[in-house]
Amino acid sequence: MLILKILGGIAALLLGVWLGLPGRYEQSTRDIERAMDQGGAKRRQVKRHFTFINWLHKDRKASERRRQRSRFKTAAPKRGSDR
Repeated sequence: MLILKILGGIAALLLGVWLGLPGRYEQSTRDIERAMDQGGAKRRQVKRHFTFINWLHKDRKASERRRQRSRFKTAAPKRGSDR
């Protein structure tokens, strides 16, 4: 039974090492350079999905989020006469 656990651990380690190896390129360097010169595809806009957690969030406009620049609220130090 112990031997099976050891062999299973070794097999899992070897599988992890094999899956972690860098990918092998089947394209030539010239093909990769040509594809990179053409430029990439345009980014797609994110599709918003409704979730039940959205009911718990307060709806705030983006302009309201941008208007609130400060992340922390700080208090001014007290002067000697105000103590």
